[in-house]
Amino acid sequence: MMESGLSGMAFIKDGQKHIVYNASHHPNRQRFTIAHELGHHVMDEAVLKRTVHVDRGILRRDSVSADGVDRMEIAANAFAACILMPEALVRAACPTSIDVEDDATVARLAKEFGVSQAAFTNRILNLSLE
Repeated sequence: MMESGLSGMAFIKDGQKHIVYNASHHPNRQRFTIAHELGHHVMDEAVLKRTVHVDRGILRRDSVSADGVDRMEIAANAFAACILMPEALVRAACPTSIDVEDDATVARLAKEFGVSQAAFTNRILNLSLE
């Protein structure tokens, strides 16, 4: 079992790609973590061959990517968002602008996509649908 603050990790061992996630986290968080770690495998394979990549917390889950500083984390979050909330489907679900302060609407749409409200809000903002 992983420590509670650890969301997931990606690594390559003996030529095999691995993703480990925290099974005690909410299923939406698990899905985002898996997609995020898959992003590391797709975009950062050379780095993973040399190290184990560990993510902690929520939506990379620490202040590094929240501050928009760590390129790899920002890219992995964007990759996960694109997989879990494809732009065409989000635009179809939100034909008009969305008030990101409208918790009921954001919660409903986040549930439809199987993601957290924070992840859905970030996707709305990144697609300029607010």
